[in-house]
Amino acid sequence: MDAARLARRVNLLGPWLRRAMGGPTVKISLDAGLGCPHRPGGVGPGGCVYCPPGGSGHGRGGSVSRQLEQGLARLRSRRGPTPRALAYFQAYTATNAAPETLEPLFMAVARHQAVAGIIVATRPDCLPPATWELLAQVARRRPLWLELGLQSAHDATLARINRGHDLACFDAALEQANRLGLRVVTHVILGLPGEEVEHTNATARHLAGRKVWGVKLHNLMVLAGAPLAKEHRAGRVRLWSREQYARAAAAFVARLPRRVLVHRLAADPGPDRLLAPEWAAGKDAVLSAIAQALEDNNLCQGDLA
Repeated sequence: MDAARLARRVNLLGPWLRRAMGGPTVKISLDAGLGCPHRPGGVGPGGCVYCPPGGSGHGRGGSVSRQLEQGLARLRSRRGPTPRALAYFQAYTATNAAPETLEPLFMAVARHQAVAGIIVATRPDCLPPATWELLAQVARRRPLWLELGLQSAHDATLARINRGHDLACFDAALEQANRLGLRVVTHVILGLPGEEVEHTNATARHLAGRKVWGVKLHNLMVLAGAPLAKEHRAGRVRLWSREQYARAAAAFVARLPRRVLVHRLAADPGPDRLLAPEWAAGKDAVLSAIAQALEDNNLCQGDLA
């Protein structure tokens, strides 16, 4: 199995969750309806060039508590006894509101006995002081980690993809999270416009020199409705092959310290949204290619750190 091949060489999240949570643990994605501060009006067009209008995990509807109960019910129907659940505030930017708005959303989930931990996906430029205080308060009730989007350690790339913040902003947010004892999972995209393997290797080295708890890797994709789709149609975007991505991902994780948890090695595109590259629809084949690239080069995580 590719999972077993990868686990021998990469510090994957799955085995850690089984140890830390004492058994099967499943994420339940939640949409708090907060939108993104980098889009006009919070939702719709705009934002980063790779992001479609619906963002990630958007559109579930209903209160957060209702979404959580529905997610737990689905788990029970498929798996029998409910496994431990991670409440995942995934949609758009999950701190894009005043703390007094966020507090009842986070605490309602933190008080639920079936919730083993909370994940908050956000941007490094959407964390004012009062929000940091709230996150620290929630983390005292339930294990919590932040998913912070970086995508690239190169300011020129961040400007090219209309990211809306620079590397210094990310570094400052990471330092504040570490001061508060909050775990941080960094999102990185490999194959961004204008980047080659030497750029992604430099991003890996940047993260390796900082206290990052986890990393999520994504392959660049062209999704329907994203600004990048127009550029792709005009022939202005060069996409990597699956083999190029696999080699770059292998080189990336080899530069991460062994203590860093790898939460993801490839993206999960919705088949109705993916325009290119076609190979991104086959995640199993992508993971197999990464495992093969690690084996071919006799690399394990930390070997090049």
